[in-house]
Amino acid sequence: MAARTIFTSTSSFNNEPLDKDGTLHRYTTLATPAEIASTHFDLSHIPTSEHAQILHDFILVPEYLTSDEHDMMVKGATLKLKRALGKQVRYEDGHFDGVITRYRECSAGDWSSPFSTTTTSPSSDPSSSSSSSSSSNTSYTRKERTTPREMMDAIKSEFFPSTWTWVSPHILELEAGQGGIKPHVDHLDASGSVVAGLCLGSSAVMELIHQDDPQKWFRVLLPKRCFYFQRDSVRYSYKHGIPIEAEDHQFRGTVVPKEKRISIMLRNALDPSLHTNRPSTIY
Repeated sequence: MAARTIFTSTSSFNNEPLDKDGTLHRYTTLATPAEIASTHFDLSHIPTSEHAQILHDFILVPEYLTSDEHDMMVKGATLKLKRALGKQVRYEDGHFDGVITRYRECSAGDWSSPFSTTTTSPSSDPSSSSSSSSSSNTSYTRKERTTPREMMDAIKSEFFPSTWTWVSPHILELEAGQGGIKPHVDHLDASGSVVAGLCLGSSAVMELIHQDDPQKWFRVLLPKRCFYFQRDSVRYSYKHGIPIEAEDHQFRGTVVPKEKRISIMLRNALDPSLHTNRPSTIY
């Protein structure tokens, strides 16, 4: 897929991100391919003229993790939660800001090590409509990822400029059946223009609702083992959430079972020099 030039004013927040060698990073050309959008996005309430922008600013890579990598990340996240909260800690009924219900969470600070820019390119490139998660379909090779820290390093180097800095990864576990997240926009003074995640344990349905026009909304089916991120116009203009009621957890009219789900969230750090025009409202 050719590099896209479709940007809203919020795209200037990235200031044409460059790598340490001064070259334009491939981050600017990424987009969710049409064949993935056809099976994992419901854009029926978004004007057709805006579909390309949505797929440019919400990147989805199904089956980003292998089964072994998925199990490794679940184990690592579960150990982190137990060490931070205790083995028998109960699910919280409500988050301090009222957004999340029936959840457990903690930070994974020591997963935030500096990463090597020599890490090889991903086997799944969302900027190419012919790519898939299988390494047999690309000439790229992938560095072995056997620890959570290596996984975080690989994600940063595969998708994002090496000049960026990052907030510590965040682990969020939602209880089966009842856990959910009310629509919200991540706090604007806490992180930058990218909110990324790994989906572990269970598939999930994410609903995104435009802040200024609630009639404009879309849903994304996030399959177990996927990697995704929202940026720019989607990150700032759309509230995102996971339906709380089991019967509302639907994709294209089909209820998606709500099993226990763990998400590993990764956000880039706020850089005032790159975000001078960002919205001032905090959500």
